[in-house]
Amino acid sequence: MGRELTTYPEHACVKPKPMAYYNNPANLQYYQGTLPETNSYAAQARSSGFYDEPLSEPLSQGWLAAFSTGGYPGEPSLLEELDINFGHIKQKTTHVLNPFKHVDVHIMDDTDMAGPVLFCLLFSTFLSLHGRSHFGYIYGIALLGSLSLHLVLRLMSARNLFYTRTVSVLGYSLLPLVVVAFFKNLISFNGILGYVCAAFASIWSTYAASAMFVAILQVNNMRFLVAYPIALFYAVFAVVTVFSK
Repeated sequence: MGRELTTYPEHACVKPKPMAYYNNPANLQYYQGTLPETNSYAAQARSSGFYDEPLSEPLSQGWLAAFSTGGYPGEPSLLEELDINFGHIKQKTTHVLNPFKHVDVHIMDDTDMAGPVLFCLLFSTFLSLHGRSHFGYIYGIALLGSLSLHLVLRLMSARNLFYTRTVSVLGYSLLPLVVVAFFKNLISFNGILGYVCAAFASIWSTYAASAMFVAILQVNNMRFLVAYPIALFYAVFAVVTVFSK
């Protein structure tokens, strides 16, 4: 028994429309609709953090862009990645210049090394202007002295003290001796004037460093015991400052 063929009327057949129909934007409104963004793959990927939003402004081009601090939106700056915060450097430097100011317990929570390295570099540079390099002596004394002081301070208090924090405090407190090394290039320090200035700067550095260590370690009743090894540490730098030629 054969299969019967079903016929359809001629008007039921779908005829292709001319190209002019598709070129008319008014006839394509049905095809312009999109799914809601909440159900799209792009929205899910964006919420999952697989890719960022497109940049509102293009990144700078050229070799000068390598020295700039700009980047993608939300990206930390170059100084922040290097742990260089000029605001914190200014705050700690101001405290060393005014050692009688109240010391915040959290002043050394961010143990940046930019300030200490800068002060040691300036100290060595000012002494080297006399014609002899002292970089090796300065960094050698700083390394051995900071290690010894760190061990002594760890034995004095039960609080945890990191070596980088010790170096940061000692480096910032070196600022008065850096000032003396600078003025040595302007006036002669061979007489009593040099001895008095170096001794005064050493006492100043000792007072500022001991105040910060007492606040960090919470050993208010051991101020002189903390200051004694620190005074020996800065006395070596004072001797180098006066007798360096």
